Amino acid sequence: MDRKNFDHHILAAMADNLGNSLREMARCGHSRSKRATLTEMSIQLSGFKQTLADPQKRQELVTSCQRANREPLKIPADVQFSVPVKLVTAPYPLIWLNQNAQARNLIVYLAGGAFIQRPLKGHWQFLNRLAKAADAEIVVPDYPLAPDHDFKDAYQELLDLYKWLYDQRPVSSIILMGDSSGAGLAAGFCENLAQQGLPQPGRLVLISPWLDLQLGNPLIKKYAAKDRLLDQEGLRALGKLWAGQTDPRDARLSPLNGPVDQLRNVTIYIGTHEIMYPDAIHFTRRLKAAGVNTNTVIGRGMFHSYPLYPIPESEHVIMEMAHDFDQQ
Repeated sequence: MDRKNFDHHILAAMADNLGNSLREMARCGHSRSKRATLTEMSIQLSGFKQTLADPQKRQELVTSCQRANREPLKIPADVQFSVPVKLVTAPYPLIWLNQNAQARNLIVYLAGGAFIQRPLKGHWQFLNRLAKAADAEIVVPDYPLAPDHDFKDAYQELLDLYKWLYDQRPVSSIILMGDSSGAGLAAGFCENLAQQGLPQPGRLVLISPWLDLQLGNPLIKKYAAKDRLLDQEGLRALGKLWAGQTDPRDARLSPLNGPVDQLRNVTIYIGTHEIMYPDAIHFTRRLKAAGVNTNTVIGRGMFHSYPLYPIPESEHVIMEMAHDFDQQ
């Protein structure tokens, strides 16, 4: 599947036309929205899970993304932003939404894409809605991706960017946030900050985080059939590209294995219809055992990265995020 067709299927899947403890969302006891059900059906029809599972198709996807990632970063032309948006080239290329000196919070968002892909249209639509609802600035760095780079390159660029940002504003006003592979990167990055004696961001928000590069939790098999988007073996193969010559059990790659005691104000959003669910719950338990202020929101019957999609459940999450950020 080439990049153009891949984007088409994923965008179709986005269905554009259609207390401080482990808790479940208020709607957990109720059925999910009709739009969520239709969106999950679209995700299944996109064939992305089959692409991940098939070695040849997966390699075609990697090659297509590699080619696209070598092009200069651009502001997406097919997204209608309702907040100001601009391209910034220093200290590293990034896109800045809602740049406003009066904003209380700045979100650094690490977009997921299995470590090979830049943000898709659905990411930008979600971030536009979040920036408006939360009245927050959002910085989206164009961090290095596989196969041209491995995690070490990404860590260095993110560290430089992070230092540059907290030299300009209180570190407590910075929210580090990501989805899927980007959420795993965000968690590992914060653990590594602690090991270097550097300050934590004010808040860490993880959407369907990929916390173990090898996805070795035996409970994952119970959720594999429910997950309409992700294939366990396919992700493992992409994870090897991201790890390079480093052991995938390294905490920078698999933050499930890392020290969590210095993390600060962690919120996790996870669905029960995804293979990331068991590790997210295990990570939650580790955080709570370490005394970290933690809030895990479980979307019953929800799919991978569900807050990013244009569904009622996402609107609930965005308003919840905006409220939480306002309390920071």
